[in-house]
Amino acid sequence: MDKKQLNVIYAYIIEGKDAKSTLNIAEEDLIENADGILDCPFDSVLRKHNLTSNDLNKMHVSKLTFVKFINEATITLKTIELNINL
Repeated sequence: MDKKQLNVIYAYIIEGKDAKSTLNIAEEDLIENADGILDCPFDSVLRKHNLTSNDLNKMHVSKLTFVKFINEATITLKTIELNINL
């Protein structure tokens, strides 16, 4: 049996009115919270990609999705819907 090598990448996908971007997450930025759930502080990911919350507003970001890519498969870990019209 040939064992296939797993390629695992974590990322945030940010979706805006006219654009969609993927922000890869460094492995050292992943944390496991008290409930045993994997997480990553979004503000640190923004800083590493030289982005700010103002940039997100300009992009009209409406959704953040924390995902895990395993080879060709995408697993959604958490989705945050943003309502910027509050």
